[in-house]
Amino acid sequence: MDFEGDYTIQVASNQRHSTNMDKACSDAMLNITREYTSVFQLKHKWEKDTPTLNLAPDFQRKLVWNNKQKSELVESVLLGIPLPLIYVKEDEDGVYMIVDGKQRLNALFGFINNTFPLKHLTILNDKNDKYFKELTPLEQNKIEDYSLTLYVIKAPTSDRITFDLFDRVNRGGTRLNNQEMRNALYQGNATRLINRLAEAPSFIQATENSIPSRQMKDRYIVLRFIAFFLWQKQITIDPDSNSNLEYMSNIEDFLGKTMRYLNRLGEDDPIFDYLENKFTHAMSLALLIQDKGGFRLPSKSGRKRPVNMAFFESFSYLLSHLHGSQKELSGIIKKAYSSLLHDRSYLDSLTRSIDSRNQTMMRYDIINQTINDLNLC
Repeated sequence: MDFEGDYTIQVASNQRHSTNMDKACSDAMLNITREYTSVFQLKHKWEKDTPTLNLAPDFQRKLVWNNKQKSELVESVLLGIPLPLIYVKEDEDGVYMIVDGKQRLNALFGFINNTFPLKHLTILNDKNDKYFKELTPLEQNKIEDYSLTLYVIKAPTSDRITFDLFDRVNRGGTRLNNQEMRNALYQGNATRLINRLAEAPSFIQATENSIPSRQMKDRYIVLRFIAFFLWQKQITIDPDSNSNLEYMSNIEDFLGKTMRYLNRLGEDDPIFDYLENKFTHAMSLALLIQDKGGFRLPSKSGRKRPVNMAFFESFSYLLSHLHGSQKELSGIIKKAYSSLLHDRSYLDSLTRSIDSRNQTMMRYDIINQTINDLNLC
């Protein structure tokens, strides 16, 4: 365990066996359509000035094909052998994000662009050492006109269902957690902000360098702070309803919608500087409580516990409201810290059903009451 609560970043397959997952998905909709296209048409989408095909989501990070694998794929196409289905998700702008099929498309596009010659072919061995430009026009056309079958995931398909599908079609490759999938799907303003904050020295120091970048666990805990901060400030607009985003116990959709909201904003929107300033300010103040345990809960055994995720995001929200020098604020912060760690309801909300609506509302009700009691609002 890298932090208390890291089970909430589990891979989608684990969620299918939970009661909460079954309940959340009981009336969920999977909107998926089948399309037929050619290699040439997909390559055109990828190479446009504003691409409508995104190969960046790396759902099979460790399966980087070598020249032999790529050459055998081209050989299969020349032989007319059917290729497996390709899965994509269509985003709000109509851009196709590759879920399964990235290696195949990279190989075909790369060969057409003459980035590698064919090697190690055993059937069409007369094509060995040839680049695309050296094939006959008929062979070139056969590759460019080759028909591919795409399954396109469209809205409204919830993140929980989408992640579950991603996991199903990628079980032969690297098992990714939901934050890695989310980070690939919602690239843009949101991921740039999250990456900056996760790499901020103040965050690394405040969490005692204990939240690993491995599997994007640091990105996950940063995103949760951003999402709950914006939600408490009633800033986030639900991209689907165009009303204030509500929290209804579905953490995957909540985090995904937060990222979609941030991606819709202009790159120069002041919200990004605002969030970065609030976050780094809270992290700098968190150093004042490290001698008390930092974002770790007390341990009866005396052993140091991991950073608690819900404590991190909610107490950081409180810290973000403080103004003044560290010397002036030291006593206030330690008073609030002690008060919260003696509040049974608050502690319960940090350790049991932490993502349920009731526990989340209770946690932030207590935090907001503490802010009011300390005259920090």
